Amino acid sequence: MASPSPSKSPTGQSPGKPGRPCAQPSDLMLPTQRVKMIMKSCPDVETVPQETLHLVTKATELFIQHLAQESHKKAADTSTLSYEDLAMAVHTLDHLEFLRETIPQKITWAEVQKLMEKGNNKFEGFQ
Repeated sequence: MASPSPSKSPTGQSPGKPGRPCAQPSDLMLPTQRVKMIMKSCPDVETVPQETLHLVTKATELFIQHLAQESHKKAADTSTLSYEDLAMAVHTLDHLEFLRETIPQKITWAEVQKLMEKGNNKFEGFQ
């Protein structure tokens, strides 16, 4: 009679530690070292425990998946996903409002020039 592998429980949790996820890099797609570097760029963060790094990386992946799904819903052509689809989702969904400055809607140079003329040669971000 073969016993189950002690390294991984069927629930995806560490054996003997209920409620604690296994920190197996194989279930992550983003590079954890890059996420750690970004986290440590905050002056308030000195150390990043491995479990925290795993959870933040997984949460980031889930957020990216959510953003892509919401953008796909806004897409005119559902066979591709474009920057315009992403910007449309960010600018029309209230819960993505915090990304509006990071992911602006595209405008043409002619539109920028018109906005600058109307605003006494001041355009948001260019003074």
